[in-house]
This record gives sequence, C-alpha cells and structure tokens, in this order.
Amino acid sequence: MQIVLLFKQQEMLQKIFKYTFIAGLVLSLCSCEDFFKQKPHDKTEVEDILKSERDAVNLVNGMYMSFKSGNSYGTYLTSMLDATTDVAFAAVGFSNTWGDAYAWRLNPGSAEPAGIWGNVYGTVFNCNTLINGIHAIEMDEDKSNGLLAQAHLGRALVYHNLVRVFAKAYNAETAQSDLGIPYITEYPELELLEPERNTVEEVYQLMIEDIKASLQYFEDATFFDTNNYGFNEAFANGLAARIYLDMQNYEMAIEYAEKVMSAGFSLATTDEFRDIWLNDRGNEIIWKVQYSVTDFGAAPGYNFFNRNNVWSDPNPDYIPANWWVDLYETGYDVRGSSYITNSKTLYGWTGDLIYKYPTNPDYVMAATQGTNMPKVMRLAEMYLILAEAEAKLDDKDAAIGYLETLLKARTGDNEYEIDPNVEIHSFIAQERKKELMFEGFYWFDLKRRGEGFERVPQAHTLVANDLKIEADDYRWQWPIPRAELNGNPNIEQNPGY
Repeated sequence: MQIVLLFKQQEMLQKIFKYTFIAGLVLSLCSCEDFFKQKPHDKTEVEDILKSERDAVNLVNGMYMSFKSGNSYGTYLTSMLDATTDVAFAAVGFSNTWGDAYAWRLNPGSAEPAGIWGNVYGTVFNCNTLINGIHAIEMDEDKSNGLLAQAHLGRALVYHNLVRVFAKAYNAETAQSDLGIPYITEYPELELLEPERNTVEEVYQLMIEDIKASLQYFEDATFFDTNNYGFNEAFANGLAARIYLDMQNYEMAIEYAEKVMSAGFSLATTDEFRDIWLNDRGNEIIWKVQYSVTDFGAAPGYNFFNRNNVWSDPNPDYIPANWWVDLYETGYDVRGSSYITNSKTLYGWTGDLIYKYPTNPDYVMAATQGTNMPKVMRLAEMYLILAEAEAKLDDKDAAIGYLETLLKARTGDNEYEIDPNVEIHSFIAQERKKELMFEGFYWFDLKRRGEGFERVPQAHTLVANDLKIEADDYRWQWPIPRAELNGNPNIEQNPGY
C-alpha cells in the first residue's frame, strides 16, 4: 500500500511539473512577443539602407567595388575563363588554382559558379535598392539621374555576364524557350524572393531596356565619377553593341558601336599600347575597374606569371598555347611583345609566359604580383564589332577598312593592307584572339559562334592537356550553384548536372 501511494504521489508531482512548465512557456512566449518583433542587430533592413544622398552614393560605390573581386573582373571574368579553353595549359607543378574549371569538372558545389553567381546578385541588390528607392529621398535631380544611369547600366552589365556563363548562347530560334537567369528588378529583399529563371530572350530584352534607361538618365545628368570609377555614355553604347552582336542583330551592333567611335577615344600607338597594360592608362580605354595603391582589387595576372616578388623567377600555373604565340610571329605586332614574354622559371625551364598583366609599378610593393586594372572595354573591341557586323552583312570592304585601321595602330605600319581575297570571318576571329585574349572574350566567342576546342599537348604541361570539348557539350552552361538550389525551390538546374 505504501508503495502504491508513493507511486501516485510521484505521478501527481510529474503532472504538476508538466502543467507548470507549459503554463510558464505560454506566459514567456506571450511576454516575449515584442522581443520577436525586434530587428536583428546584425542586419540592416532594406528600408534603412537608402535614406540620404550619401546612402545613394555608397550604394553605387558598392557596385563598383564588386567589380574588383576575384569573382568578377578581378580574375574569373577576365583571365580565368579564357584560361579554361585551348589557349592556355596548366604547367608542370601548377597549384590547381581554377583546377575544376580548367578540367571542365565543375559541379553545383564548385567555388567558381558560386563566386560569380553570388557576386552578381550582391551587385544587383545595390542596383535595385537605388533604382527602386532613390526617388523617395531629397537630392539634386541631376545627381539622382547620374546615379540611376550607373545603376541601370551596372545591372545590365552583370546580368550580361551571368546569362552568358549560365545559359545557352543567344539563338533567335530558341531564345524564347531557352532558360536564362532570374532577372530581378523588384525592391530588393532578395532573401524573400524565390524567382524562376527568365528565358534567354527575356534577359536580353531586359538588358537592352536597362541600357536605354541608362542612356536616358545620362543625357542631362551630372553623373557620379569619384576617382574615375564611373561609367559613361560611351560604355553604355559599347555594351549595347556587345549585346546586339550576341543577338546577331548586326545593324544595331553597328549603330551603337559607331556612337562609341565618335566619343573622343583613340586607338593606342605602339608605345601607348604598352602603357595600357603596364600602367593601366590610355585614351583607348573606355572603362576600366579602377584600382589604387590603398584600394586595389584581385590580380588578373598572378597565375600567369606567379612570382613572390619582382626579383624572383616565376612559377606559372598556366602557360600560353604555342598556336596563340605563333599568331604574332608574322611582322611586328606590339600585342605579341606586350602579352607574351620569354622567361626562365622556378621549375628550371625557359619558355613563353603570359605577360598581359605585368604588375602596375604603383602596386609592386603593395599588392600581389600580376595586379593590373581590368580593362573591361577598349576602343579596339568596337573596331572588331564593326568589322564582324559589316562582314555578316556582306560589306567586306567596310570590314577590311576597320581591321586595317586597327592593325596599322598595332604594327606601326601606316601602309598596312589586308589581302582583299582573305576569308574575312576567319580573319576577324583570329584578330579577336590576338587583340582580346585573357580579357574574358575568347571563351564567350567560342560559345556564341558554336565552336568547340581541343588542347594539343605541348612541353612543360601535364594535367588535362589533351582535353577536347565539343560545341554542344552541356558544360558550356555552368551549373546553378548548390546554395541557390537549396534556397530557391523554383530554380531549375541546367541539364547534365
């Protein structure tokens, strides 16, 4: 009997504890309701980001800062993409930097897709915050227009980079159904959005709309240009020309490229050309990512020359393909001597190395070797766009005229002439390889032209030096990053991954 009573007493005490705990929990939840409505201390709410002119300027500053990242023009969108083709080889002893991209083994968990994707949508957040919120703050209309011009243009620029990496090349017959990327323009609470992918056609049309909006704001604006960071109308027109070339709309590509031609820029002479790459200056540069001694970005050339200091021999991760070096052997071409150097290496052999980013002398003691400002757009590109567009429209003479002007500047030969019987399309493709290599064009050029590539093994290389990629390989479309897939149930992965 005593045992039964003790058991019942314990059971009663357990029930009392249980109900007391529940009552206490309910009471605590009710009393803490205000606590759960509080804003987190480690997060700034969207409505608190843009309250003043200073905030607006800071948002644009943040946009420009993103371009310095290795996930943007600092490395991935310039030197890395081209190095994953047949123009570069991983050298014996290389550090495996960009190894998965170089071997075409990218997967949703790889660093490179995640880096580019995250950098773009971080930049988009800044652009959208400003575009959607600037009209609610008091500031001079001219300055407001200038900031809006740059935000619209920045948004078009980063989406153009993203759609070319993660989606199929523009094809007028399939663009309306091909999956593009999410083109987010809303007020920017990105963490609350679960967007689907726009089609390639939609993405390209929205980019054009952003550029046209930018040009409209530029017309009467006193635009923001601290430390020469800022975009300009010429860059907006040049980006439109670049995009229309992707779309095979050659008439519009010509129209916008011609606007850049009349904007006051000039092709560099031979000595001036070297200055572009060593000292990051010159009137041929339409827009560059601005570095400074105290605020430099990633080093586009580090993995090509890769030395600890200016006095040591290099130990390159990647060396140039012989076929590319050989393009410059006929006649004098300042591009060959500016982009390539013959050097002894720490590996013990001497050979040709990529020297397009030789390290600006201002950064020798302050930054990683190979640190030069990425030149996102130069006048030479406009000459090549015009030549290609005119050739596609069967005006071979006009195409040759643009090419001769470019080559006279690069060779110092004012009498330079191109054989009128030349196969013009192949000639233009070759000139793009000679002029724009390791600026992030060649990978995209292969993709948009529907061409594959094959690496032919050569000396001082071992890893993936015999890779062959067909034009229809699914890996031309990079995998959507795993973090995006996990956080957005509406996103669709690219086939093959």
